[in-house]
Amino acid sequence: MSWIERRLSELAEDGYFDDLPGSGKPIPDIDTVYSPTWWATRWIERDVANESSKPMRARLERDVAEALTLPMPEARKRLAEIAAGVEELNRLLDRPQQLPTIDVDLVIIRGGLA
Repeated sequence: MSWIERRLSELAEDGYFDDLPGSGKPIPDIDTVYSPTWWATRWIERDVANESSKPMRARLERDVAEALTLPMPEARKRLAEIAAGVEELNRLLDRPQQLPTIDVDLVIIRGGLA
């Protein structure tokens, strides 16, 4: 047994992997028979979804840039409000349309979303 396998075994015994998302649930689409071009279809669907969320992404970038022009306490407060709004919106959107989540401290350090 390699050290990696041993370490994974130890972590599993300690319960480290017990609460992983999707644990104990069936794999989605496990019985689906895919066409040879299934990946292209999914790619196009994802691309269409990303296109539909482009205006929201542009607004998010503008809002974050505007927040960063404020004095630091107000900027932090505004970024926290934006982050909460993004989380709420993402609950309503399909996965490909979701906006990037915002880590306020990281945005302040980087000076933007990039």
